[in-house]
Amino acid sequence: MNSKTLIASLALVAGIAGISPLVQAAQTSSDPTVQSPVSDRELKVNDRAPDIYQRSEKALDWKAKGLKKPVDQAQWVQINDQYVMVMITNGTIVEMKQVPR
Repeated sequence: MNSKTLIASLALVAGIAGISPLVQAAQTSSDPTVQSPVSDRELKVNDRAPDIYQRSEKALDWKAKGLKKPVDQAQWVQINDQYVMVMITNGTIVEMKQVPR
């Protein structure tokens, strides 16, 4: 390999390596989130929902909303524009689904 080819190859590799972190930083997460109604944080799956969403009066009729059956000890609730499956026992968010418009 002559020196011109080597320099061109190294420049190409360096350019690709330099662009890769920029592309990764520009990508946004596709994981659903919802703004907590009681704080300024975003809630996502595996976060703990506010205590009020563990109460039975917040439970939705999941069949009427077209949602899947909640797992044992969980219920579907609505937080802003998301249907959220919340564990009744500890408030852990199991799943989120966008409310259809």
